[in-house]
Amino acid sequence: MGKFLTNFLFFKKQKQNNPNIKVLITLIILFLFRFGSAIPLSGLDQEALKKAFLELDTKNSFLQLINMYSGGGGISLLSPFSLGILPYINASILIDLLTAIVPFLEKLQSEEGEAGRQQLTFYKKILTLSLAIFQSYLLINSLKPYFYQTTFFSFFLTGVELVTGALLLVWLTSVIDNKGIGNGTSLIIFTNIIVTLLNKNLFSFLIPTPEVFFEIFCLLVLIFFICICQTTRVYVEVISARQLAYLEKNEINSLKETMKSDVEINKNGLSIRLNQAGIFPIIIASNLFPFFSFFTESIGGQFKFITIIIYYLLIIGFNYFYTTVFWDPQKISEQLRKASVSLVNVTPGKETADYLEKMVQSSSLLGGFALCAILIGYEIFKFLFKGPLLNQINISSLIILIGVAYDIQKNLSLLYKIRMKKEKLT
Repeated sequence: MGKFLTNFLFFKKQKQNNPNIKVLITLIILFLFRFGSAIPLSGLDQEALKKAFLELDTKNSFLQLINMYSGGGGISLLSPFSLGILPYINASILIDLLTAIVPFLEKLQSEEGEAGRQQLTFYKKILTLSLAIFQSYLLINSLKPYFYQTTFFSFFLTGVELVTGALLLVWLTSVIDNKGIGNGTSLIIFTNIIVTLLNKNLFSFLIPTPEVFFEIFCLLVLIFFICICQTTRVYVEVISARQLAYLEKNEINSLKETMKSDVEINKNGLSIRLNQAGIFPIIIASNLFPFFSFFTESIGGQFKFITIIIYYLLIIGFNYFYTTVFWDPQKISEQLRKASVSLVNVTPGKETADYLEKMVQSSSLLGGFALCAILIGYEIFKFLFKGPLLNQINISSLIILIGVAYDIQKNLSLLYKIRMKKEKLT
């Protein structure tokens, strides 16, 4: 009996580590999410809402943000998942920012290990509940003209649906993180952006004319630079090859956890992703942009350019801040010292820590400017050619889309490489 249980548990563990099973679980979760998104909210005039959603780009800024994260686009109805992953994203951002300021939270992050991270996750979920209640209130207040009955009970029932949907979505993302391929939050956003693009029916604009071909060329140029921005790495030489192999075998997992970012050890040395914050600066700035836009619109349309400048500054600022918060050069220097590995022409210890700190500060600023350059390039193309295709595409969503696609490819590649190595060993 004991042998049977041992074999059963081993088989179950093997199935859980199977990349195919992880991919299947992820697809099932995404299907359940999109299925839930097709269920309309009760008590609302859905036909009137469809017409309102068609004017999102020029009307309600808050509804525009909701539309981005719930996968709207003029066709899908508001559902219990209409808040999307937005409350959890905002809660995570706030907790991450507080972690850099509050010593208690910083201690949980850096010293308490897995128990501390679980405690921070619990705080994020509590804050998610509070933000979901607040954001559902804002959404209901924006939708008052579309309710059949403007009673407290009707508003309350809709609020319960929205808050429950937001919390259920947090659970679904945790299932993807633990049982699927990971990056559950990003995958939810990725799915919504894909649905939004499909709802816009971009193929209807692909009429074979010289203008359309030039628009497609401009779009491909932007996609090329987005890919460059997401995949470029900075290499720091280390010594020596034998010590490097030791580091790769014994210290790489600890080093990755310390940096909280993309880092690799290879024959070229220490490889660090240029844009370490990934898509988070775009997501954070996109969250705040509609509120700044609403403020500038309320005091006069002539201040719109100020909102755009603020948007770019937010991207650069958050890219710098997010990277420096989760980059601890002292710990990285210590990990390198333990592995008897040092940077070329840099003394181990404080000089190594200072060198790494300056490098990541410079690269984070460069990454932020690169993202803004892509956004400015898109605006220039759109202004010069005024084509229907470019005007239908949100460049911030496109950057998020490509960034998540890159992370998906990287995670799947890693899962299957681990699987192949295990098969070779057995």
